[in-house]
Amino acid sequence: MSRNKTFEPNSFLSKYIDRFYTFEKSSNDYFELPPVLPGTGLELVFHLGKSLSINNGKLPKSHTVCPRKIFHFDKEKEVSFLSVRFKSGAFRHFTAIKSSELNDNYFSVEDLWHQKGSELTRKLEDLSGIQAKIQEIESFLVNAYNQHHNEKDDKWDLTIDELYYNFDSNTIRQLSQKANLSLRQFERGFKSQFGITAKEFQKFTRFQDVIKSMLLNRDSDYLDTILDNGYFDQSHFIKEFKSLTKKTPLEYFTEDNFNSHFYHKSINKSKLPTA
Repeated sequence: MSRNKTFEPNSFLSKYIDRFYTFEKSSNDYFELPPVLPGTGLELVFHLGKSLSINNGKLPKSHTVCPRKIFHFDKEKEVSFLSVRFKSGAFRHFTAIKSSELNDNYFSVEDLWHQKGSELTRKLEDLSGIQAKIQEIESFLVNAYNQHHNEKDDKWDLTIDELYYNFDSNTIRQLSQKANLSLRQFERGFKSQFGITAKEFQKFTRFQDVIKSMLLNRDSDYLDTILDNGYFDQSHFIKEFKSLTKKTPLEYFTEDNFNSHFYHKSINKSKLPTA
């Protein structure tokens, strides 16, 4: 049995958060969760029951997920979590942890916000309904934003917006010119803000856009989609797919993955890109 629900964030946080969503699944036998594929975003996951594990290592009760390479959760019989899906690059406004440190790591809320994070965990355990938990998380994140947001970094939001939505029509040099920065200044600033280079971000965005489109549309005939998204040809796509997932497209696009994955249809396109 599987149940999933999506909730929109409040008006203030909607600039930075794409959605809240729940993922619940139970079975009499152990089952595999969908693989988590490389992307540009970050999620803050709150386990509502038993915490998941990776390679037999138990994850914290609540933690970040910031995949730049594919990973798999261990098999479980029952899964229940609430996730906050941040838009690309947006989480840096809510914490002092550097973006580069978040990549492929699972920081607990205690790691991120110390005592305040511990207090959030305790409060959430005392609340029974999902809506009540979401309201508590929203209130916490607004306070975290007020503490950590730096207005001088806002100019980079426009850059990542442009690169996310128009990754196939902008070169890095063009973006640096729009930002009135030398190419070297732009590349250094981008990596400092987002933890990866602009070229890497462009690659992840293109890959993410293609996979999301194919899974949501249940379309395994990908040639037109990859060409529309800037891949030179089928060979180019297969090579990049294998480098990011350790699988070929033929091995990945199975009925199981079409039926169960972590992608959602877009809610809206506000100032920051959807993760």
